[in-house]
Amino acid sequence: MRLLHLYHDLMNLYGDWANIKAIGLELAARGAVPSIDCISVGGEIDFGKYDFVYIGSGTERSQKACIRDIMRCKAELKEKIEAGLHILATGNAHEIFGNSITDAQGERHEALGLLDFETIQNESRVTGDCVCRASFLPDRLIGFINRSGHGQEGAIDRPFTCELGPGANDSSKAEGILLNNLLGTYMTGPVLVRNPPLLKYIADALYPGSARVSSDGDVFFKYQEAAYSIALQELSTRHRRVGVRS
Repeated sequence: MRLLHLYHDLMNLYGDWANIKAIGLELAARGAVPSIDCISVGGEIDFGKYDFVYIGSGTERSQKACIRDIMRCKAELKEKIEAGLHILATGNAHEIFGNSITDAQGERHEALGLLDFETIQNESRVTGDCVCRASFLPDRLIGFINRSGHGQEGAIDRPFTCELGPGANDSSKAEGILLNNLLGTYMTGPVLVRNPPLLKYIADALYPGSARVSSDGDVFFKYQEAAYSIALQELSTRHRRVGVRS
């Protein structure tokens, strides 16, 4: 099973490299033999070779460099997403799948245009821990959102609703993108390390009918579950307190 960490050097804030490591551990524990390739700007990208592609979060400057690079793959990437390629994009990486990104200086950068939304950036930051409901999971998810101010405009269906924390823009608690097997979210943390339910969901999709059959990653999985439970409890308590004050 082949995994791709795309723009691994430029889009790698918040320990995002650990997301690709986590899915590799999960798949290996299920009996798969995953391999991980790392490709960055200017590298040869053949999306047809991969079962799963991950793109992490980066600075606004790094994001623009990656947009310029990935536009050469627009037609192939659209075809592969329509065919069911599994992609996870966290932080501001998922913004590249919209129509455009307007930066804080007012310059508009054309993006992939696979989903009908625009991202507007300004000099301010919107940050905060979050607890989210996912449209495709019974479990709540946790993370940290750090995005440029203003956010996204566009009436698209969003897969996540934030009970605590900011959404995709100032007027909505909804965030993220979902298109076939393309999943994007502002949540970072890294999100697959912090959320065992999401890690299992993606592994189930990549390797249907599988279950953990080896001890690979036992220590990781043990502490992952414990950390998730503690963080979810703490953040849920904070959410209830915020609700009482409001």
